[in-house]
Amino acid sequence: MPGMPDKKLSATGSASHPFEAKSAADLNRESWVRALGWMTDRLSAMLPRPEIDLPPEPQWGADASSSPADYWRWIDAKRAGQADDEDGSTGTLAVAGPLLSVVVPVYRPEIWYFRACVESVLRQTYGRWELCLCDDGSADPELTAAMSEFAAADDRIRVVALDANQGISHATNRAIEMANGEFIVLLDHDDELTQDALAEIAQVTVGDDLADVIYSDEDKLDETDRRFMPHFKPDWDPDLLLAYPYLGHVTVIRTELLRRIGGFRSDFDGSQDYDMMLRATEVARRIVHVPKVLYHWRVVVGSASGDSDAKPWAHVASRRAVEDTVSRRALDAIVESGPFPGSYHVRRRVRGDPTVSVIIPFRDHAALTAACVESLAAAPGYPIHEVLLVDNGSSEPETKALLRRLARRQDIRIISHPGAFNWAAMNNAAASSCEADMLLFLNNDIEATSPDWLRSLVELGQREDVGAVGARLTFPDGRLQHAGVVLGLTGVAGHIFLGKPQGTQGYFWWDRIVRGYTAVTAACMLTRKSVFEEMHGFDEAFAVGFNDVDYCIRAGRAGYRTLYTPHAELTHSESTTRGLTGFDRDQQEFINRWSDIVRVGDPAYNVNLGLLKPWCPLRFPDEHSQWQSLLREMIQPDDRIPLVDG
Repeated sequence: MPGMPDKKLSATGSASHPFEAKSAADLNRESWVRALGWMTDRLSAMLPRPEIDLPPEPQWGADASSSPADYWRWIDAKRAGQADDEDGSTGTLAVAGPLLSVVVPVYRPEIWYFRACVESVLRQTYGRWELCLCDDGSADPELTAAMSEFAAADDRIRVVALDANQGISHATNRAIEMANGEFIVLLDHDDELTQDALAEIAQVTVGDDLADVIYSDEDKLDETDRRFMPHFKPDWDPDLLLAYPYLGHVTVIRTELLRRIGGFRSDFDGSQDYDMMLRATEVARRIVHVPKVLYHWRVVVGSASGDSDAKPWAHVASRRAVEDTVSRRALDAIVESGPFPGSYHVRRRVRGDPTVSVIIPFRDHAALTAACVESLAAAPGYPIHEVLLVDNGSSEPETKALLRRLARRQDIRIISHPGAFNWAAMNNAAASSCEADMLLFLNNDIEATSPDWLRSLVELGQREDVGAVGARLTFPDGRLQHAGVVLGLTGVAGHIFLGKPQGTQGYFWWDRIVRGYTAVTAACMLTRKSVFEEMHGFDEAFAVGFNDVDYCIRAGRAGYRTLYTPHAELTHSESTTRGLTGFDRDQQEFINRWSDIVRVGDPAYNVNLGLLKPWCPLRFPDEHSQWQSLLREMIQPDDRIPLVDG
């Protein structure tokens, strides 16, 4: 049932311990807790719905983290189809593999939550583990007794107690000293692993000898063990990790690597795990994401899991961790606060004086084009070398008058590209005439509306590992138009958070932080000219659509990252000046060319997030067939490919 605990609860809400003798009063309280939890979970389902006229469905829905009731239904739907894992695949998990050392620093936890934590390890389907517990000077006889009890009952459990409290980093390092395993699995003293967590981790290590860091998705537990707020993460994204510690739980590090980097550092207590993640991922050969919830992060009074402001010193430590990373990596950058406590914007300084050419194709619509050009000079934060207007056969008198006026400006060039509309060909022709270091492709229905927008693009575009940078685009009414492109979203490829109302929060603030995506829209996209030439420009087979997505995919396969920045914000009227004739043909070509990567799922997204809506809802088990049906409607009958049948 939605929200029902997976196990029997003690009177305190924790899992009952096999060695604990219970009084009649304890058993009575336990029965009441179970009954109350069951009634709470079932209340909304059991009450009859009133016969009223409901308002139409809102244009914007709840994301995967916003509705506990939806999440409970999602969990039940997954359990109902036990043959499929959370990612839709089937298979047997590893039963043999490396020894995994589960490391737990312990300091005065609620005893019932601590018991539940240890029992979550005892319940693992994978047996090659050891549990290393270090009591950081708790001076709690009940805790000492519980730790001794567990160690006596299972020889895989090893315990040590410090004479005095020395901090979480010291306690964790002391527990690591006891570890004999090939990998360290980090677990907090009141959190829980899912039953198959270690088996999933072992599966990765058996199949990938280079995996040095492994992380999974996670959710939270309330005080009655009900799950909520799932965090479904993208695959490895170094820029996202600089924005906030998204690796979170469960995090697994090769023991040799962790010892080589010096373990945890007490100077960063409060955010010691973030500091460790940043250092470990710098030297890891491979960082692997398991897109399944393997960890339950318990929300208790005063914990950071329930209130980001509960431990302000942790934010001080996390900022210092990012600043130390910037210094260690010799980045010419400063660290600014991000959109929520514990998040950051690493703002890089522009090296040298790279020049930028802005390329704007257009046909007529003089007022839009004039507004676009004029807005560029307002507050770009970085000089524009030239604006190159590409005229695709304008004929209106107003446009001709505008061009005569603009032609007198030293910073504007106008070239003619008559003939049938081919966006890729127009931009390729314009780019070939540019001598600038960077090219900014821009639609003529764009207006720059934020200060320093160009500087924010250039600071990322100058990086040698970056191939393309996209901006945050909003509709004139403030709704979000672009914050990154996700393969498979709403069919073939779509804009994440498309239509998000102004003032609302995207899933885990992804629309407000610098992060990687598989693609961005070239309605406003910056790329270095050297990369553009290496990619041989836009593929002119895509005359209207998907040329930008194809470009980003090809750049990605060549080793370049595609980034999105919210710090370059512009207004986009979207296709005001053009219809979409030819779009369907481009869509067919895109699917024929890239069906393999659309089929496996976008690594910058998550297989547990829905593809039918843009707000990152939960992906229920029946969605795959719905998505296939949607895709069939987009593909001409004679052009169907295995993607829609597989």
